[in-house]
Formats: sequence, C-alpha cells, structure tokens
Amino acid sequence: MFDIDDSALDKEKCYTTIGELPHYVDPKQPPTRKSPFSTVSRHCFVHSTELILPEEIYQAAWDSIANKISICQYAKVFMSLSDILDGEFFNKYIKTGTQICYSNILMISEGQSGVDNVYSLRDGILRLELDKSSYERAGLVGKSVRSGGKKHVASRYVVEINLRLPSMLHGKKGFERIRFIPVLRSIRSRCSHQKAFTTNLLVHLNKVTFPKCPTPSFTPSTFQAESEQAISELSDTCVEIQEWLALAFLGTPRLNADDSIDPYLSRYSVPNKENCTSSNLVKLTWKGLLPSHWITQLLIATLRSTAGSDSWFAISSHALGKEAVEGKDGYMILAPPCYKADTTEDNALKSDQKQPRRKFVCWEYVGCPWSAS
Repeated sequence: MFDIDDSALDKEKCYTTIGELPHYVDPKQPPTRKSPFSTVSRHCFVHSTELILPEEIYQAAWDSIANKISICQYAKVFMSLSDILDGEFFNKYIKTGTQICYSNILMISEGQSGVDNVYSLRDGILRLELDKSSYERAGLVGKSVRSGGKKHVASRYVVEINLRLPSMLHGKKGFERIRFIPVLRSIRSRCSHQKAFTTNLLVHLNKVTFPKCPTPSFTPSTFQAESEQAISELSDTCVEIQEWLALAFLGTPRLNADDSIDPYLSRYSVPNKENCTSSNLVKLTWKGLLPSHWITQLLIATLRSTAGSDSWFAISSHALGKEAVEGKDGYMILAPPCYKADTTEDNALKSDQKQPRRKFVCWEYVGCPWSAS
C-alpha cells in the first residue's frame, strides 16, 4: 500500500534553545530576531500565559513588574467578516494604523483550523484559510497548505491580504471584490484584542502558591557543554528541567516535599533530589486573548526586576491553534539566576561586554494537530 497519510501529522516536536540575553533590552524596541523574543513574537494568538517564580522574589519584585506592564483587555464580537470590512469599524480599527490605540488590533475567528473556514487579523494583514470549494468560489489568489489529510492532495488554501494598502479603500475595484465574496459572510469573529472597544473584558489573573517544592539548582554551569558527552548530558538535563517546570505549572502534588504515592500510579521523582532546595513557589496565570507584544512586556519587566537577584523565573504560554499540521502550540522560557559581577571601584570602568550575561533556555512546542482553540 502507498503511504498517503501526512507524515507530519501526530508528530509533536520540541525545539530547545540555550543562549545568553543581551546586557540591556529596550522595552520600547525589544529585539525581534533573537530568541527568546523571536519565539514570543511568532506566537501571535495566545489564550493563557503563566509566570512562576520563588515567593520571596514575587514579594520583592512583583509591584515593580506590575507597574511596567499594561492592563491587557480583549473583547468578544459577533459579526461576520463582511461586517468587519464595512463602514466605520474598518476605517476606525483596521485602516487607521498610524494611531497607537488602533494599530495593535488583533482578531481571530471561531472555528477549527484544518476543518472550518477561518480567518485572523494581525497588523492589518487579513489571513483567510478556506477549503477548496470556498477558495475556488472566492476567486482570490492564495497558496495551498497542509491539512493533515492526503499528503499530495491540496484541500486547504491560505489567502493573505494587506488591508492597509492604499488600494484597500471603499469604492476601489479590488476592495469591493473582497467585500462581496459570499463565503466571507459565513465566517464569524470570536474575539479581538483592542483597548478602544466600549465593552472590554479584562484578562483574568489568578495567583496560586505552592509551598515547600523541591527546586533544582539552576546554576550557570548547568547549561554549559564543551564535549560531545557533555552535550548529551545537557540534552538530558534540559528534558528533566522541562518536565519539572511543566509539573510545577500544573501544580501537581508530585512536587510536594512530603508527597507519597504508589509507584504503580506515578514513578516520577524530582531529578537530583538530594541537591534540591525546598522553596515556596508562586504561579500567576493570565487567561484571555493575549498579544505577543504584551507577553514581551511581561518578559522584559520580569528580567529587569530580577536582574540583581540570584533567583530564577519561568514563563509558559499556550497558543490558539491556527494551523492543522506543524502549528505553533506554545513555548516555555526559563531565566536561571543572574549572578552579580564584580562591581568594585577598580572594575567600575570595565566595559559591559566583560560583564556576565544572563542565560536563558527556551522550549518551543510545534506539531500538535489539534491545539486548543
């Protein structure tokens, strides 16, 4: 028999990146091409973000972090795509990209990628994912995408339209053609991130404390490798730390210091438990439609507020599914402790390049065929 199934379906991947953060990150112009900031920017539609850090760091730095991040809001709207392209809504919220409060609109429709006709809107770029019959009836130019069905049969298509081009105006032939496509009237918007809406929903923030959790040692030497054997050991270490962080975000009882469970039900044990320190952890969870620039704000604010402390924190985000095959499902970022450099008068004039940089570990998850939506 011929292998006609898509080989990428049901094959989840995790890309691990270990690197050093820059000495200084400008909150107004954060880097976009280097990890972990590039990973954050690639996940445009996030439905939940979690921050976990030791309780003493939370008590010392949270007020500073909260003052540096904006209030995140979103709205649920029930209107077809053709309604969005008509009249005042289009001119005020989409076309006007010069005003700060209007330029960051983010929208995603209801439906499941790979099954339904769906759309998303980001930075004025309208992205339509249509089935073959709808694509042919629409008469738009697009490209085929993988859908998880037969590997060499094109059944799904993506069309991208820049709505902020000068030609995208009411009365122009090209724009009027888009407005009156029949299939667009059946696709309904689900939620949108926009501060200027009159009926906004605040992103829900929840705080949970986990007492006496055995915490691994996140020293700089933990993430260094110079030989092939050390690289193999580093890979195992990253897997163990990733598993520990995932369980910490879940709040599982397996991380309690006095946990006892039948090994028939769970055989998990904290790695290098004899070298772990017991600490109280605080987890903060935001739920709603979270744009990537807000998560970047949170990451930079936490980095700056914890720069002078010998502690760590981790951020985890879960994305809304936009692609049926090899879609971006989320990521987890760990910032180990930043140990202070020598700041005596003799070394005060040394350049920033000689100061130790803070390391990071980023895990990016790709390939879950039906991620949360």
